[in-house]
Amino acid sequence: MPAAAPPPIATSPRYHIDRPSNFERFPTRLLILTGWCFAETGPAVVSILLRCDNGHSLSTPVALARPEVKAATPTAPSETIGFELRGILEKGQRTLSVFARLEDGSEHLLFTRNTRVCDSLRPLWLRNARAHYDEFFESQASNQARYAPRPISPERFPTHPVKARLRDASPRFAIVTPSYNQALWLPETMASVLDQQPGAQVDYVLQDGGSTDGSVELIRAQADRLHAWESGPDGGQSRAIINGFAKTTGGPDDLMAWLNSDDFYLPGALRYVANYFATHPEVDAVYGHRILVDEHSREISRWWLPSHDHALTLINDPVPQETLFWRRRIWDKVGGLNPDYRYAMDWELILRFQAAGARIVRLPYFLGCFRTHALQKSYAEQESGAIHETLKLRERGFGRPFTPMEFSTHPRLLRHLRRSALTEWLWKRGIRI
Repeated sequence: MPAAAPPPIATSPRYHIDRPSNFERFPTRLLILTGWCFAETGPAVVSILLRCDNGHSLSTPVALARPEVKAATPTAPSETIGFELRGILEKGQRTLSVFARLEDGSEHLLFTRNTRVCDSLRPLWLRNARAHYDEFFESQASNQARYAPRPISPERFPTHPVKARLRDASPRFAIVTPSYNQALWLPETMASVLDQQPGAQVDYVLQDGGSTDGSVELIRAQADRLHAWESGPDGGQSRAIINGFAKTTGGPDDLMAWLNSDDFYLPGALRYVANYFATHPEVDAVYGHRILVDEHSREISRWWLPSHDHALTLINDPVPQETLFWRRRIWDKVGGLNPDYRYAMDWELILRFQAAGARIVRLPYFLGCFRTHALQKSYAEQESGAIHETLKLRERGFGRPFTPMEFSTHPRLLRHLRRSALTEWLWKRGIRI
């Protein structure tokens, strides 16, 4: 019997950097790193990782089509060997190291460069938004890390007492968490809801999709604190949320929300939201600022959102889903969640809220944390699913196709980014608007 062929010997990945051409000095804090990378033998390259000497890191999948490279380099495994990494760096003298991460989990150092990261003395909100669109977007709306991981600073919610008659009339929450194989983060998610119950009345439902990673045991351990829970095939996230809310009841002024199983609320957020709704009966939905955290629940970025802009929401979703709360009356009015949407279902719901005349308010506080990690829905899924649904919703709002170039230069979006930068600038000086 012939001997088995030896496994191929892995070689160092081949790569090329298109941009930037010069690493000695970055005129702004925005880094845009583009190029291609692949391994000729051995495990495939799956992502590009950048590490800074201050602990800040960024990563991006190797998944962009580069047919011209494949045509010129026969050893390239496919056309999808390109990448684009974007992020905001901290100013100062920096040492940047770029690695190729392979599908077996190993990392190969591609290169190290010393650079000086500069920053304009003018606040971001005073700069030319059109000329600095990329920097605006990465600073105000992207899910990339803006700084090295650090502990989350607690939010300082208003502490003035609510009158007894308002406290007695405080609305009740119905909160649903859809989950599937998220045992690593599920306990923190559940605790962020259940541990706020002394200050907020909550009917909490866990809707598990049939997890096999120990999630069911974690849920069962909290069963006596849950309004309801279920584990089994559910037809996807949207259907799980719908099924979860079907297990709840409440009056038209009571509140609803869903919290994904890798996100969590900040302490005191639910009590603050309940008090706000109790004192603003005319409001149908609210949301707040967002904190981005890594897989270890360390803060890596923040979104500061300006006041709600009805017109902007027709072209882009500015609402952090984990901070969104609404009254049952508007949910019932629009008919609940649309199960045909798997990625942009929260944006589609908000658009129907607006079409139904909902009063939506952005609150000037950080309410929840959105986690970014490697186990989220894959880049390929995002490309084929989220982008398709996003374009569909934009076309529905405008009655025609809406090109990416038109989106990136739309004056309403640029105005939103400028207002977001101003909101951050004022917040850091103790002014909440």
